[in-house]
Amino acid sequence: MNHSLRSLLPTLLLIAIYFVADEFFGSVVGICTAFVLGSAEFIYTRIREKVYDRMILLTTLFFCFPGLLILLSGDATVSRLQPVIIEGATCVLLGIFAFSHTDLTASLPAGYRKNLHLTEQQIQQMRGMMRILFFTLCAHTLLSLCALLWMTETIGSFINGPLLYIAIGCFFLFLFIRNRRMIRQMKKEEWLPIVNEQGEVTGKAPRRVCHSGTKLLHPVVHLHLMNEQGAIFLQKRSMKKKLLPGMWDTAVGGHIGLNESVEEALKRETFEELGITDFEARPLHSYLWESPRERELVFSFLCIRHNEVHIENDEVEEGRFWTRQEIENKNSQKLLTPNFIHEYELLLRKIK
Repeated sequence: MNHSLRSLLPTLLLIAIYFVADEFFGSVVGICTAFVLGSAEFIYTRIREKVYDRMILLTTLFFCFPGLLILLSGDATVSRLQPVIIEGATCVLLGIFAFSHTDLTASLPAGYRKNLHLTEQQIQQMRGMMRILFFTLCAHTLLSLCALLWMTETIGSFINGPLLYIAIGCFFLFLFIRNRRMIRQMKKEEWLPIVNEQGEVTGKAPRRVCHSGTKLLHPVVHLHLMNEQGAIFLQKRSMKKKLLPGMWDTAVGGHIGLNESVEEALKRETFEELGITDFEARPLHSYLWESPRERELVFSFLCIRHNEVHIENDEVEEGRFWTRQEIENKNSQKLLTPNFIHEYELLLRKIK
């Protein structure tokens, strides 16, 4: 279990204790329990994290409010409505976080926020889960209200008690099944190393995740072929490619695999894409490239000698040498990938 999840466990335990106290010992004990536990957590967070965590105060008030409302009103009808009031308020809070641009981590304890770093994709996944839970609880809240108004006490007790736990259990079962399915899919995928800006490996992730907008930095190799006249060889990307199909790109470009060196990846990609088995290359530079879908650390090379190009794969449709005039022509640039256009300027500076 990671550190950030351990940081969240105390808060979840306190909430569970409140529900047990309220359910089995009544509203007064529930209010006192919420107040004592909330105050203790607030003081602990102030000492441990050196911050005044307002979310603890708001959460404490949230759990105390329904009980206080019942005690002050002294009305049996209001008392019966307590579960609906609590669940309705929960739906409002879930709706705010699920359908707005509010920071999702703002509702979490300070100790957990400090260790939590979410990518944009993870945030969207969290919002999706919150929306499912929001609609589930809204449906149950309406059903509970109908049970209080028109159904027998036995049916109402079942709806407010066991049925709620069944609904929440089904929600978590759905998440469990979906996560297991995602894990099985990821095991079948190509995994890429995750690196920092110095090229040091810090982790790994499936290729699909790296290309899904997470901006996880992963390394790639590029190789430029240039003839004696200064023309530059470009490959035409296959129409089967999901990203920029049919556009002209750097002669060789591909990911560095797990436990693979830059040189090994360069040799492998050069053979796979252009069929070149014997070549010499010198390093040009490395740079960060970022697009809406991914973030790459590019290791760029210039080929100074190679044997015959022989393209036989489904990733490259064709290849040919382009003169500098063709590359710099405004109409031709519409056919070139943004990454190559960026790297072309760097290439010219290095050649000079």
